[in-house]
Amino acid sequence: MCDAEASLEQNEDDQSDKEQSISLLHLPIEIFLHVCSFLDAETLMHNLSLVCKQFYQILNDNSFWKMRISQIFPNTGYPILPPAEDDELFWKLSCVAIEKQTSLWKNENSMEKLSLTNVQYSTIDGLLLMHDGKICISGARDRSLVCWSLPIEESDHVQRTCIDFAHNGWIWDLTAIDNMVYSCSWDQNVKAWTLTPTGLVHFKTYKMIVTGALLCIASCPDLALFATGSFCKTVLVFDSRSGYSPIARYQPHQRAVIRLAMSSNYILSASEDKTVSVWDQRAGKIMKTVTISKESFPMSMSMQKDLVYVGDSNAKLHVLDLKREFEPIKCYDTEHKKGITGVHFTPGCVITSSMDKTVRISSPTDPPQNLTTLTCGYGEIASIDYLNDVLAVSGTEGIEIWRPRART
Repeated sequence: MCDAEASLEQNEDDQSDKEQSISLLHLPIEIFLHVCSFLDAETLMHNLSLVCKQFYQILNDNSFWKMRISQIFPNTGYPILPPAEDDELFWKLSCVAIEKQTSLWKNENSMEKLSLTNVQYSTIDGLLLMHDGKICISGARDRSLVCWSLPIEESDHVQRTCIDFAHNGWIWDLTAIDNMVYSCSWDQNVKAWTLTPTGLVHFKTYKMIVTGALLCIASCPDLALFATGSFCKTVLVFDSRSGYSPIARYQPHQRAVIRLAMSSNYILSASEDKTVSVWDQRAGKIMKTVTISKESFPMSMSMQKDLVYVGDSNAKLHVLDLKREFEPIKCYDTEHKKGITGVHFTPGCVITSSMDKTVRISSPTDPPQNLTTLTCGYGEIASIDYLNDVLAVSGTEGIEIWRPRART
């Protein structure tokens, strides 16, 4: 056989091999989707769907993402409220968030725990995570304010700076606008602290014209506003860019204001009088007052987009629909044994803490499904915060930090 004939036969064999080879593009959709079931949602959304137009069209179908969520949490409803019609990414982003949180909390080895102790010697009511969960601020009943710099590597040490007498009374709550931390106290003052690379530096003090202790504080960074609620039933709203005087003052309750939640449109206040009051910031008036329960009072709140979660003193979790003027639409029995001191809602999970010394991480479904339960080593839980997959839990004399082991 001459070289030309041999070369021709080799080319024919190569062409035959190419025609017989199969790629993902040639697979039936059912087989392709089966292959996708072995990949996580984040990889599918941010990588595989961008390979070609065919993959994009297949993975752009909302039914695919709905099915994945239903397989994770069968016999439940998600979401509790229907998404906005123009939100094209809702199901994709929700699936990514749910899979990520489920993987984090169901895998015992995926999270590490840090203990922050031996600095504050009383109950730590104020707790705040900042800078993507790398900084933790804590305020306690011993009047101290501590800035904890969490280690980047597991082998590193925690760095901390402490202000021993930050207030003249118990520090009840903390919030932040950019790099400015605001603390409220039993001494009837709100103090602003600048977060610097070396810790907190006092910036200014807002002296409140109220007759009772300040029990809670919340902020709206988009508008540079913060609000504080007091034992004497009053809510005061401040513009952090202006002077020391409040821009709004109102009295929505019959008893102490113990918790606030704030957005660009609304301020929600929870009280021992068993109600949640809604202040319309645009109209400058009380929009509505909602009775949560006749047997219990609201202790914690989390407001995200169109939903509000409220935890009460009887360990029940209530859901309010913002689109229906904050109408209560759901009430769930949790497995907590005492009142819910903290609640944090994300697209991927719902976190609740209780005076029974436990934290429950649950699915954001109807009804919620428990992913895991954590027990706090510092007694009754006073406060929690959650940011960038980092969970901070405070009790008496100590804080526990739960965060992913592999950090980028």
